[in-house]
Amino acid sequence: MASEARQERPGETLRAFGIAILIAFAVRTFVVEPFKIPSGSMIPTLLVGDYILVNKFAYGVRMPFTGDVLMSMGEPSRGDVVVFRYPDDPRIDYIKRVIGLPGDQVRVAGEEVWVNGEQLDHRAEEGYSVRNYTSGLREAKLRYVERNIEGDEYTIIHDRISRLRDAREWTVPPGSYFMMGDNRDNSRDSRKWNNPFVRMDQLKGRAFMVHWSWVIGDGTSGDNFVVDLFQTLWRLITFQVEEIRWERIGRRIDGTAEP
Repeated sequence: MASEARQERPGETLRAFGIAILIAFAVRTFVVEPFKIPSGSMIPTLLVGDYILVNKFAYGVRMPFTGDVLMSMGEPSRGDVVVFRYPDDPRIDYIKRVIGLPGDQVRVAGEEVWVNGEQLDHRAEEGYSVRNYTSGLREAKLRYVERNIEGDEYTIIHDRISRLRDAREWTVPPGSYFMMGDNRDNSRDSRKWNNPFVRMDQLKGRAFMVHWSWVIGDGTSGDNFVVDLFQTLWRLITFQVEEIRWERIGRRIDGTAEP
């Protein structure tokens, strides 16, 4: 009897391991997925080295790889921070803030944004400095609280001398969204893409929480998950971790950013 039990255990262990992998895959595919912030386009809401959780259930249950909606659960709202497939290269994931909904008229001129003819309100805050990972120096920025036409508030920053002065206008097509980063002068977003709108089937989910955050190495990431994993492991074993941002762990992404 004991011999039979010992023979069954390896099979039971493999079966349990397989079930655990399937559950983890299902959760990651349909419910919550972790993402790493590799660039500063969403500063100050999200910092380089933040690891975030994305609610993949927020806008519906989707088929893996194709993005086809199996069951609709709602649509993005203005002000949501979302992860999506980059329209110019769907192999890459981007994260930005929703500024325009289907049918919206969006106008941007320098630091000012209008949606459907209504200018978004800005409230100046104290100055803000951002680390430049290329030079290692900190750069002074202008910090504002922006209020969208629904009354939702979030924090954005601009360079002290904005490089974006030309006025441009867009009409958001049906089933699509207009995106902007919170680091307005240093974000490659709908204003600069060849395909300026994100389609509904390109959305992956709504970002809702920072679950880990640290400053490690030069802050850059690899082109894919495997390369990034090995880069991170190498920085760990070579003691390149500069700081763990304990105060950011568990922080919600909606609303205004902390000073």
